[in-house]
Amino acid sequence: MSNGQVDLKPAELLKAIYENLNKCFFTAAKYDAKQRYRLLVTGKPFAFMTLATRDQGEIAFELALDQTQHDGSLTFTQFRNALAAHLNRIAAKLAGKQDLNIFTSNDTGDWIFNIPGIVEYADKVNILVTCVEQRAAGQATIRLLYLDPKEVSN
Repeated sequence: MSNGQVDLKPAELLKAIYENLNKCFFTAAKYDAKQRYRLLVTGKPFAFMTLATRDQGEIAFELALDQTQHDGSLTFTQFRNALAAHLNRIAAKLAGKQDLNIFTSNDTGDWIFNIPGIVEYADKVNILVTCVEQRAAGQATIRLLYLDPKEVSN
């Protein structure tokens, strides 16, 4: 990662993201999960997790959602279904110690874990991935990002 460079191993980071997303949206009480969802869909990131690093002490992550390319209206159930599909694919990649298929931005150093959660509702396909953005030392954003399936298939 760039812009405040911390040394994080992608597999360790992705495992922590997986565990915290699972805790926030699946093992937490449904009311709490819905409250977090409501924050995300209204554009309000929230404190998500803190990780110790080998070289910089700690890094605090917030969780955000970019739904601009989601096709149709997004409900809590649809969000959780896409997230479940995404988390299942992440779990399989981590368990099999497979390539994490990370895209890195040359401009910002952001990472996109191209491990999509793909769901279809009413003939509309939506794809959810995880992006990690760091703009300052000790602070980063985990952004759940919906991708346009037409652009992904090209």
